[in-house]
Amino acid sequence: MWLGVLGALVVCAATSVPSREWVCPDINRPPSATCSCDLPHTLRCAGDRSALRVIGRALRGLPGVSLLDCTVQDVVSLVDPVLEGVSLHGLVVSSGELRRVSERAFSRLVGPLQALGLPNNRLESVPTGALAILSSLDRLDLSHNVLRSLTGRSFQGSTGGPFLPFWLRPAGRAPTPDLVEVKNAEWELILRTCLIYRRLWCLKVETVQIVSSPWMSNSTVGLTNLTFLDLSDNSLGRLDANTFSSLPVLLTLRLKGNKLAVAGVAALQGLPALQELDLGSNLLGGPLGPKTLPPLLSLRVLQLPHNQLSSIRSDALSGLATLMTLSLHHNQIDVLEDHAFRSLCSLTQLDLAHNRIVAVSGSSLAHLTQLVQLDLSHNFLRALAADLVLPLRSLRELRLDDNDISMVTADALPALSALRRLTLADNPLNCDCSMSPFAEWLTNMSQVPPLDRETPVCATPPSLENGLLGEVSPEDLVCGEENDDLAPPGGPLSPTLPISTQVMLRSFQYDGAIITLVWHVEVAALPYSCDNLFVYEEIGSHEVLIESNPLRCNSSDVADSQVLPVSFPSEGYLPGRRYRYCVVLLVGGGATSDEMVLGLGCSDVIPLVLTTSQFEARSEPVFRPGLSSISIASLHANVTSAGTMLVGVQIWNQVPSQPKCLLTAAVFAAGALVVQRHFNCSVPHVAIPGLSAGPYRVCVSIGNFPSTGPHSRCITAHQAHAPRGMSGLDVVLSACFAVLTSLLLLGLYLAIRHFSRQPKILQTHQCFLAGPPEEQQHSRYVKLHATTKL
Repeated sequence: MWLGVLGALVVCAATSVPSREWVCPDINRPPSATCSCDLPHTLRCAGDRSALRVIGRALRGLPGVSLLDCTVQDVVSLVDPVLEGVSLHGLVVSSGELRRVSERAFSRLVGPLQALGLPNNRLESVPTGALAILSSLDRLDLSHNVLRSLTGRSFQGSTGGPFLPFWLRPAGRAPTPDLVEVKNAEWELILRTCLIYRRLWCLKVETVQIVSSPWMSNSTVGLTNLTFLDLSDNSLGRLDANTFSSLPVLLTLRLKGNKLAVAGVAALQGLPALQELDLGSNLLGGPLGPKTLPPLLSLRVLQLPHNQLSSIRSDALSGLATLMTLSLHHNQIDVLEDHAFRSLCSLTQLDLAHNRIVAVSGSSLAHLTQLVQLDLSHNFLRALAADLVLPLRSLRELRLDDNDISMVTADALPALSALRRLTLADNPLNCDCSMSPFAEWLTNMSQVPPLDRETPVCATPPSLENGLLGEVSPEDLVCGEENDDLAPPGGPLSPTLPISTQVMLRSFQYDGAIITLVWHVEVAALPYSCDNLFVYEEIGSHEVLIESNPLRCNSSDVADSQVLPVSFPSEGYLPGRRYRYCVVLLVGGGATSDEMVLGLGCSDVIPLVLTTSQFEARSEPVFRPGLSSISIASLHANVTSAGTMLVGVQIWNQVPSQPKCLLTAAVFAAGALVVQRHFNCSVPHVAIPGLSAGPYRVCVSIGNFPSTGPHSRCITAHQAHAPRGMSGLDVVLSACFAVLTSLLLLGLYLAIRHFSRQPKILQTHQCFLAGPPEEQQHSRYVKLHATTKL
């Protein structure tokens, strides 16, 4: 932070002494003080507790030093005036042990101090009295201390101490007419200082009568010229109201690395000129809402990384209309509500990296028409679709590294044409025929740096694994291979969502304006609270998230906790299109346990058509009430060596008796239907003979086939490999191995038998190997023998 100070102070020093060449002062008196100059007009010193006195004597009356940076040891307090008679623009004092700074500490400096740093100390409170005399102070650094709280008077100045700055005292004496002749201008300067201290009686004038002064009624107290304040890496957990109201021209405020919660930042009011605010690495938790921060009408940059924010509410940060840069990386954000940034139309940079975002709807970013840089890396996005980038007309840089993106839809490419940076590293891209438009776009986008064009790397199919998408031949981006997860013509998509059997859609209704979903919640999922509703649209062979809305409900708020009705307007949905609806519940947290888990329930892919009344939701597009409670839990199929395919189905049936339940198994080879069989749900398995080795695509659905509902299940079946007979070489190798093993065992047996027959030599006097001569051993033996008898 001091680089800007150094530049300004160096310019001041150079212009103030234009005719004198800069010479670094020679201060080398170890261990008291040792100084050096790494920049012009900048002196860096280190020493013991007497360093400040030694440096002060050496610099007194010496011009040219603008910034003095002192690192001293064993200094616990600054009581007496330091650096008496030294002219400085900037001063930094660090000791690691400094706990107290008296009101007189800086009273003998010559000239107005513009920058003061007291970092890396042990200050427990703001040295208000010492700062009050520094009315010209522009920058203040109190970072890396142990400040715990700030009051409304922390930066308002001192109410005690009649000490006048040394540079304001005429001839170094008290300004009394009996001792020195004082001019009117000097009296005005002195009187102004007295007003700052609220001590008019500090002037004892007997022969001069001061009637009035234009600045007496408008005098101010505090650091009214301060523009930069650094309070980072302290222990601040509480800020009183109007803590910073005495800093009317403050431009930059740094509060990162403290212990501030959402309730504590409400004191950040009364800062009409503030342009940059850093609240990173604090304890800000919960949703980021409209009133999380008070109105700051001039704020341009807001840093909120490394907190515990969980979501971004609609119309968040509504009091920051001029905000241009917002950093929210390393939080716990998983939901961006619609119109989340409606009040931030001037935003140009948005950092949402290292969060838990699964999807971003078009309405979430709809108002960011001026956004230039967007960072969504290290999240859980699944696709790059038009909803994400279409509203961002000014976007030039998009970072999507380390997500779960497997596809880039073709409708997103026109919105990407204005990009200058696009990174997609560490994403599981599925390089099939649907990625051909994006691969062509990568090749033609010369304005994107080559390193960025190399970030999209194929993860599937295996033949293209780790290949650069931009270098893959268009002929290799194909669909319909055996590795693709394609459904048969007119058939359903294989579900990829972790659908729970504890939350299921019971009924669906659409009247042209409102979509109503009624969910059934099993007893095992009670109690619960609602979290979110996701809506996916089926586009080709993929499903793309088009909307996410938070749900506010609780199982204790409804008459029947096992029935959850959800209604929302159908504006933006196209009749005839197919949609999947997923509801997310927070299960648990009742009286028996505080632990909560996510419960996800998803509907089938349902075409949006008018309904005259509610009907039962099931796995087929024609919603038949008799089959509404049946679904396929699992499917198994394999081809035996005799050419018979065995198909087994596990049924999940909510109603015990379903005599008319019909299952249909369809077998496909190379996309063509080979055979079809019907069987009853009561006997959920069938054998289909007369097939070759395969592979085959086997789909089982409830009812007749083909079906357009996703409760069908499809797998790929292969012929089981028969055990291979042993060749002549295998027999020879096995026989040799058996002979060698027998010989080794025989040799081991003979060796053990040989050593076991050798006579053993007993060492009867091992305890006395280092003992004395024979007769002494005998006496010791007799002694031990006698002791044993006793």
